[in-house]
Amino acid sequence: MNIRCWSFMLLALLIVSCGQKEERAGVTLTWWQFWEPKIVEPLIKEFEAENPGIHVDYQQLTWANGLDKITIALAGGTGPDICELGSTWVPRFAHDGVLIDITAEAEAIKNEYRMWEPVTYQGKIYGLPWVVGTRALFYNRRLFTQAGLDPDSPPTTWEELLEAAKAIHNLGPEIYGYGINAGERYILYKKFMPFAWGNGGDVLDGNRCVLDSPEVKEALKFYLELAKYGLAEKQDILDNAFKRGVLGMHISGAWNLGRIPAEAAELDFGVALIPKPSKTKGRSASFAGGEMLVLFKSCRHKKEALSFIRFLIREDNAVRLCREVKSVAPAAVATINNEYYLNHPKEAVFLKQMEEAVSPPNHPRWVEIEDEVNTAIERAIYGEEPDKVLREAREKIDGLLAPSNKKARDLKY
Repeated sequence: MNIRCWSFMLLALLIVSCGQKEERAGVTLTWWQFWEPKIVEPLIKEFEAENPGIHVDYQQLTWANGLDKITIALAGGTGPDICELGSTWVPRFAHDGVLIDITAEAEAIKNEYRMWEPVTYQGKIYGLPWVVGTRALFYNRRLFTQAGLDPDSPPTTWEELLEAAKAIHNLGPEIYGYGINAGERYILYKKFMPFAWGNGGDVLDGNRCVLDSPEVKEALKFYLELAKYGLAEKQDILDNAFKRGVLGMHISGAWNLGRIPAEAAELDFGVALIPKPSKTKGRSASFAGGEMLVLFKSCRHKKEALSFIRFLIREDNAVRLCREVKSVAPAAVATINNEYYLNHPKEAVFLKQMEEAVSPPNHPRWVEIEDEVNTAIERAIYGEEPDKVLREAREKIDGLLAPSNKKARDLKY
């Protein structure tokens, strides 16, 4: 082969090589998130097909150590472009100045999504709501019938809830009327506060704790009365007791809509809104949580990252994820009229409950504040005087809120 032929072949290889590099070239986004690969990989592939030249590398975190991993990565300057954060985590990162302000981009779609409170800090928006979650009342229809209750009319007021719990609890020594959470951090707050919120109470009023208000005291006294006819245990144990058919009612999450048919297919159960104080007073409130998508200041490609986030929160894509996992619902407001939810009334209850759900206050020290609430309620469940534990919790939380508090943290990245 002569030199001319060799030169032609080398030129051809160079052209092919350059073409291959060009095909691989583009923008690569790093995304840290908490879902299993089978859930997110189809969405990533579809996004990449719709957006040639943008590639998404993802890493799955765990709820057990995800927060620590994110914090350590940011401290070392190795954070991802995009990150999924639990709604109660966003204020802390916004406070510490490591999130990109996307207020301008968010304003255009603000009316189309719910749960902006967790991503709003000092008047600026630092993330987009993706999927949301709340709690509703699960009840055993068979136990309702056995106790002489109408399984088609679940309780709508505190009085009806208490009477139903009593009636079911009296069916036998191995039957419990209501499930009360105990011995588990981050959970009890979500189960008690719906009664306080529904009664007009709250944890904070601005930068002042109001946990010992008359409204919260009244809610706690009712909750303790309800506990007399119940089982006090951790969430998983309560869920299992419900699946075994020995627990009449408890507040729990939409994850049970997937687990119960798979693990207790014979169980006849219903889902209802959380009862309000009375027919003429209060509201049916619940806890609102969710997964937010944020950009850290280390993000190298803001425009492309935002396009990926907008793709994920789009109603059709969020519904695809939620249909698969069943533990959350799309943040898109229009989802209430989505065909899937119209055909799945139990899942639609959670969308309806979200309309009255309450997000935690947007405070950078909320995790510590919530811990004080949990501790106070559990102390009352185990016999301490309710007014005393609420007063002491209020004093501790006021200490956390005080600007001059010497224990206040100011994390630096």
